[in-house]
Amino acid sequence: MSINAEYILTICTGSILLAKTGLLDGKKATTNKRLFKWTEHFPKVDWVREARWVTDKNIYTSSGVSAGMDMVLGFVADQLGYEVAKRQSIQIEYDWKEDSTWDPFSTLYTDNTP
Repeated sequence: MSINAEYILTICTGSILLAKTGLLDGKKATTNKRLFKWTEHFPKVDWVREARWVTDKNIYTSSGVSAGMDMVLGFVADQLGYEVAKRQSIQIEYDWKEDSTWDPFSTLYTDNTP
């Protein structure tokens, strides 16, 4: 499957839905850690467990809703520059977690239960 999109951004379990299309095959991605077990169904995707968000070329995936906010600001930084993204985070009074690898939730869910 191909899609005519310059960028694709997905939040939380949206990456599981995107994986179902085959668009994530051969790419790095992440998803919500509480439901990370679902990634077993998509072995062609290089799932990154410990990541707040993952960027693979033009595809951005995040691990959860608040991580999605961080990912979008990361996307803004990639497209328009860090200063623009930082200014936006301050204007919306959001504590932006700028490090995409910072993921305190990756070890909380080991047996797929909250």
